[in-house]
Amino acid sequence: MMRFPEAPYAIAAVLRAPVVICFGLYRGGRRYDVHFEVFRDPLEVPRSGRADAMATLAREYATRLEHYARSAPYNWFNFYDVWASPDQESRT
Repeated sequence: MMRFPEAPYAIAAVLRAPVVICFGLYRGGRRYDVHFEVFRDPLEVPRSGRADAMATLAREYATRLEHYARSAPYNWFNFYDVWASPDQESRT
């Protein structure tokens, strides 16, 4: 199972704040493309369905991440071990 941090969504939901995502893509030389997207405006997560809502947000974020990763596949370094196998997760 992939795990993305939930804290940004949880904080935004408590504050009823918008969530803006940003991607900076190195295009070679001294050229960068920077993209900002309003992910949710504002983010509202019902208490009764919090787990499902967080899973949905993670899937939607992963879709946006995939979009940009495919457009610049050699730009990425992942600080989170979201692609660890279940065996690797139990060892950490």
